[in-house]
This record gives sequence, C-alpha cells and structure tokens, in this order.
Amino acid sequence: MARKLGRTLSDDLGRWTLITLALIFVLLPIVWLAIASVKTRNAALAIPPEFIFTPDFSAYARIMSGGFLGAFQNSLIIALSNVVLTLVLGVPAAFALTRMHGKVQENLSFWLLSIRMAPLFAVILPLYVLFKSIGLLDTPIAVSLAHLTLTLPLAIWMLVTYFRSIPVDLDHAARLDGANALQILWLVIIPIARPMLASVAIIVFIFSWNEFLLAFILTSRNAQTVPVAVASLAGTMSFDWPLIAAVSVASMLPALIFVGFAQRHIVSGLGSGAVK
Repeated sequence: MARKLGRTLSDDLGRWTLITLALIFVLLPIVWLAIASVKTRNAALAIPPEFIFTPDFSAYARIMSGGFLGAFQNSLIIALSNVVLTLVLGVPAAFALTRMHGKVQENLSFWLLSIRMAPLFAVILPLYVLFKSIGLLDTPIAVSLAHLTLTLPLAIWMLVTYFRSIPVDLDHAARLDGANALQILWLVIIPIARPMLASVAIIVFIFSWNEFLLAFILTSRNAQTVPVAVASLAGTMSFDWPLIAAVSVASMLPALIFVGFAQRHIVSGLGSGAVK
C-alpha cells in the first residue's frame, strides 16, 4: 500500500513538474512583454535587465494617439469576415463530402489537402496580381479572401472528420419527415456540431489575427493589420521596444477574450476526435 502510494505521489510530482515547465515556457515571454511595455525605452533595453523600476504607461497612450487603432480595426474586420466566410463555405462543403462516395469524394478531398499543403509563396504572387487587376489591393477584402485560401481547406478537413462521426441514420430519419439536404444540414447537423464549429471559428480567427506575410504583401497603408504595424516599428536606427511590447500585448487581448468565451466549446469540439 505504501509502495503504491509512493508511486502515485511520484507520478503526480512528475506530472505537475512537466505542467509547470510548460506553463513557464508559454507564459514567460508574455510576462516579459507585459513588463517591457511599462518601462521607459532606456530601461527596456538595459543590460543587465532592470527588475526594479517605476511603471510608465505612456506606450499604451501612444497606441491611442499613434494611428494604431486603424490597424486593430482592420485586423478585427479581416478576422471576423474570414470566420464568417470560412464557416458559410466550409460547413456545406464538409457536409457534402461526408455524404459522397467513390472517386469523386477521394479526388476532392485530396485536392483540398494539396491546397492546404502548398507553400504560402506559391499563392502570394497570383493573388497580388489578381487583386491589383480588380482594384482590391490594400483593402481588408483582399486580405480576408487571401486568408480564405488557407483557412477554408483546414476548416473543411476538420469538419469532415467531425461530420463523419454523426450517424447517417439521422439523415434518413429527417428525410422520412420530408426534410431536404439543406434542412438536414441546418436543423440536424449544425446543432450537433456547434462545439466543432466554435473550435474552427477560434482557429480561423487566431490565424487571421496573427497572419503576417499575406497582410504584408497585400497591404501598404489603408488595410494595414496589427502584425504589419508592429513590424513597421522596428527601425534601423531606433528601436522603440516599449511601444512594440505594448502593441503586442494589446493585440493578444481580442484572441484571449474570444477563446475565453468559447473555451468550453473548444475543449468539447477538439475532444470529440475532430483533430487526430
């Protein structure tokens, strides 16, 4: 009994040690950014680091007055519109794939996977030329549509795996009641798949909010996003680290709030076998 108790305590100690190390690895950069955001420029760049200092919140005031609110607004518009487009297009596509059989379904699934696996540089130039020719360059619409080329295949693959776990007998029962395919999707499948839809929405939102390369190539000033605005602060002769840290900390808040509200659905959706 004592040996079994000792083994249990040892396992618990090892488990909590790993969890603590993982939390330190994840949270330490965030804490360091938060501390640097309330330092002066000299204190933030001091070597060795200064751990005792008077907090200075002027960097956050400069976010309000330095034109960064437009970048936050652009990022929010792009991320939310990408979530809506991905779900509106991805849910019916995933449902259709789960109800198809044969070579057509296999070929479509492989084609979607190949799009997701394609390097990002393979789509940047064609998208740039396309949006420039139709006058959408440097607009939130262009960035949102560009993000859709990456988030839509991912969402479809996640939803296909989840939809396959829903018994087809529910479709048959709904058809006996006179429901068509659209009604089955809207009244039967979507209510069951709400946790997975929340998970997909969070993943798509975080990707669009943090994505840099496409936003950097497709925007210049009018549709500049937060990651691009942060990158523009890194000058060659000066380095305003407190402002960069403050913008970075502020950029984490929308995603954290979004995840906080949908955390229960995310755990339920991802825990149902949708991501293997």
